[in-house]
Amino acid sequence: MTKKVFVTGGTGFLGRHLIEKLVSEGNQVFALTRTANALKNLPIHEVVGSLGDIQKWENELTECDVLIHCAARVEFWGAWQDYYKDNTLATLELLKSAEKHNVKRFIYISSESVLQDKKDLFDIDETYPYPNEPSSYYGKSKMLAEQGIIASKGNIQKIILRPTFIYGKGVNAIGTLKEKIKSGSFSWIDKGDVWMEMVYVKNVVEAITKAIDNGKNNEIYNITDHSKLKVKEFLTDLMATENISISKKNTPSIIAKPVASIVEKIWKIFGLKNYPPLTRFDLSFIAMNRQYKTEKAINQLNYKPIYRTEDALKEMGQNT
Repeated sequence: MTKKVFVTGGTGFLGRHLIEKLVSEGNQVFALTRTANALKNLPIHEVVGSLGDIQKWENELTECDVLIHCAARVEFWGAWQDYYKDNTLATLELLKSAEKHNVKRFIYISSESVLQDKKDLFDIDETYPYPNEPSSYYGKSKMLAEQGIIASKGNIQKIILRPTFIYGKGVNAIGTLKEKIKSGSFSWIDKGDVWMEMVYVKNVVEAITKAIDNGKNNEIYNITDHSKLKVKEFLTDLMATENISISKKNTPSIIAKPVASIVEKIWKIFGLKNYPPLTRFDLSFIAMNRQYKTEKAINQLNYKPIYRTEDALKEMGQNT
């Protein structure tokens, strides 16, 4: 049965893929955009506005079946107050507006970053406790949003999806990695010999569409490709889709970890705006083991990846 679906972050990488899927399934789609005609090629209703002026457009939420909140400040360096405002406070205000306008279900797209600090994450399910302080302001702001969503009262159903690293053709992370490789600033940590999990953007979309009808109120679901790969293997194959080779340059973590902490402190002390050459979040991405259990998403959402990682990378390479 088709539904009335409201999407934030519709012009973003994940949002565009999601809207295309929702439209193809015949849903009535409303999308929040900062400028008019940002998605003019799609048969949707654009709502011009931002998460900074929710009260101006919140009436557009009236009696939507689902609100899918994809929008976020997806950067890994900046001022804490910006992350807190955009990723935490705006999310909780949006939830209140959705409740006020009788939205039936609120789906929040979170991130594995909420669990990342200094410790390896092996066989982690959704009951794993939050760290005292995630390794990035992004992760911390998403963590506080998750906690606020779970703690909120009301009739609206709330579901949190927690994808691992989202990849696909055109994702910003590929451009960032490409710049580091070309400038010579990229280095493997411990030869890239750690486990990571990833999720193709089309698999995230599959999980979201399953969550529209399935899943339980106030529950969190890990979303992955169901492919555990070593960092070096995955990133090498990922950059090969862009015809980019990564050098063998390597730095031991025993050196990289204290350096990252020192670099962050220097950048904060002097208020430097540019992205530091090395951060704790960088290390958590390429030097920290991450493996997640997904039985909950399989059993409750009826989620199953529609692409294996190797097939997703093959599709990306064909579109180069």
